[in-house]
Amino acid sequence: MKKTFELGLSFRDLIDYIHIGQCYSNALLVADVYSEIEYVEGWVFNDEEWIHHAWNRKAGEEFDLTYQIHLPHLLYCDRKIEIAGTLEDLEALGYSFASGFAPLIEQRYRVAASGFLTGRGKQAA
Repeated sequence: MKKTFELGLSFRDLIDYIHIGQCYSNALLVADVYSEIEYVEGWVFNDEEWIHHAWNRKAGEEFDLTYQIHLPHLLYCDRKIEIAGTLEDLEALGYSFASGFAPLIEQRYRVAASGFLTGRGKQAA
């Protein structure tokens, strides 16, 4: 299990847009603004239970602006990654970041039978 590091706030221009309870949108925003940053979804242990969560990764180092800004006591909690990649790579695999779509982990399980995300299904033209 990996733990995140505390990011030096070079992302100050985004701080006003990082909201508590919006981890998916927050991580997506960071990955969208900075193309070298990966979007990550997985599970975090919040001292009571494992919860689904989204954060970011740069050059193999994970960081979480949602927790760093709003819930710093959870910043170093245990994490398990399920899905990670640049937005471009994840979209090429068939994931959607459109408003109203489910988190990527849920998308993966919904379309797993079709084989689309594994490359074994037929892609729409």
